[in-house]
Amino acid sequence: MSAQFKAAASYQQLSRRIQQQIARARDREQFAVTVYRFDEDDPTAWDRMLGEFEELDYVSVSRVGVAEALITWNAAEAEAAS
Repeated sequence: MSAQFKAAASYQQLSRRIQQQIARARDREQFAVTVYRFDEDDPTAWDRMLGEFEELDYVSVSRVGVAEALITWNAAEAEAAS
């Protein structure tokens, strides 16, 4: 298995896990979630995923060390962007 394929798979798994956490928070009408990078997560995929969140106008990412981040969002702006 190529390193590029492994990195893509790792990114997809990480992204799916974080999206599920965000969806559960939104279902509870919460507008923040703390996410963690697990040991098996690719650090490059982690940085890429957080970087993509940081590019969204209605999202704020506060990195806490190398393996934890607080993601917050403005619900009204997020809905308008959908």
